[in-house]
Amino acid sequence: MTNRRHTPHQKLQDSINQVGSVPCMAAPQLFFPEDFPEKDTRDHVIRVARNLCNGCPVKEQCFTYAVEAQEPYGIWAGTLPGER
Repeated sequence: MTNRRHTPHQKLQDSINQVGSVPCMAAPQLFFPEDFPEKDTRDHVIRVARNLCNGCPVKEQCFTYAVEAQEPYGIWAGTLPGER
């Protein structure tokens, strides 16, 4: 039997592996709006990323990961850092 690490990241990766792919894999840059200096662009990117998150099959696991890992950047499960 394999002794697997059960870090927050590993739990999320296991969930992603079970479903095959998730929306953020197609355009990961959209999930880091802080990288977009222009406010209008950043706001648009946030809306697009949140819409993609809404249809994600691992949204709950993603949110759990972001909270457990205390992710300080990015959109995780449709939430910004100040929302989790």
